[in-house]
Amino acid sequence: MIIAAFAGTGKTTLASLYPQKVVDFICMPYKYYLDKNEVDDEACKANSDYVLHNDWPYNYVQAIKQNLDNDKILLIPPDIYVLLLLRGEGLPYTICYPEKEAKEIYRNRFIARGNTEEFIDIFIGGWDKFIDSLENDRYGKHIILEADQYLSDVVEV
Repeated sequence: MIIAAFAGTGKTTLASLYPQKVVDFICMPYKYYLDKNEVDDEACKANSDYVLHNDWPYNYVQAIKQNLDNDKILLIPPDIYVLLLLRGEGLPYTICYPEKEAKEIYRNRFIARGNTEEFIDIFIGGWDKFIDSLENDRYGKHIILEADQYLSDVVEV
């Protein structure tokens, strides 16, 4: 199962609660050329200095396909290009995102977990656009989180 979940919804937490069943399938090593210590650091996300991988997003979708397991949940970010490729491959996914009214709660989550101003500007500055694009996805199933909910509250493992 693939769940494409918005930033701050609790992908890492859900994976740490159920390590045998849930994988936080981080895209950064597929998207950018990185040093090993930058792979999962909140302060490194959305860094405009990173160089994009030549094969992005095809390399990430290929890795998703290679890591699909009927007994596991793969958590990925809801990147539109990745979702389009998954759709083209006929791979089902569920998208999970917050209700629009939760914008300030997510801003505070991003600050609390150590995201940079650049990251916050992207996700909070583009909030309506991001949420609208996810709401308009007619291929995937939808999970809409209330302001106080996380993935761990709504995903059965």
